Amino acid sequence: MLRPDTGLPSFSGGPLIPVATYFLVITVLAGLVTISPGASPPPILGMMWGVGLVALTAGALSIESVSPRSLFPPVRTFGPAIGVVAAFWGLYNLVALALALGGVSGFEASLSRTAAHPLLYLAALFSSLLFTAIPEEFLFRAYLQQKFTRLVGGTTVRAVLSGIGLAAALFALFHLPRWFLASGHGVSSALAGRLIGLTLMGLAYGSVYALTGNLWLVALFHASMNYPPLLVTVTVPSELHLVVSVLENTVMVSLVYLTLRLSGHDSTPFTASQRGMSASTGE
Repeated sequence: MLRPDTGLPSFSGGPLIPVATYFLVITVLAGLVTISPGASPPPILGMMWGVGLVALTAGALSIESVSPRSLFPPVRTFGPAIGVVAAFWGLYNLVALALALGGVSGFEASLSRTAAHPLLYLAALFSSLLFTAIPEEFLFRAYLQQKFTRLVGGTTVRAVLSGIGLAAALFALFHLPRWFLASGHGVSSALAGRLIGLTLMGLAYGSVYALTGNLWLVALFHASMNYPPLLVTVTVPSELHLVVSVLENTVMVSLVYLTLRLSGHDSTPFTASQRGMSASTGE
């Protein structure tokens, strides 16, 4: 079962709680980036940040009278989630191999670092899943997206789209502290491209979550996009990054939608469905 049988949580707090939570997260992140201004933080700091992000989100949910545990789907949904993500990357690798064999620039018919060092890759992927993808998706999709959806209306398509869009915009802005403080890029055309790419990614993750309500699925997509399991060497020219991002995210959402239809699930947005159920509140 890819889609857990739960509904939109009944948050008890007002709009100030998610706003305060987000600004607190940004403030803490900016402080950590100032302490460790490198391109990537030391592993121990990254792990501390992941745990801290979960703790901050859990604190906000407690104020909202929602059990954090209720937003994590059953373990039985993890296997189907792996299957969908594996199908996505299987298709991705087939296309990449075909382009490489066809001599398309940017695609080489040679083993990637992932294929050459699979154990190191799996370790990096697991670390990204545990300390980056799950904490960030717990905050942006399981909490903020659903909270905004509830504030706008809860059971309407407009509310669902608003929740997806607001969470995606905040997800993009969330990455600015490292862009400015650590990478030193400043304000440039590259910043606009970066923000657009991150927003598209947030919209895709939000759509996947709205369709399935499966935190494992969206976190697996997030982690694997951070560390793509490509078997051949792929170097996308910078001028094509946005085009490739649109294609990747469109295929991702389409595959999830098609999977739901083929498996007999209702393909209407998860958080907009009228099921007469809410995620359990309290402990």
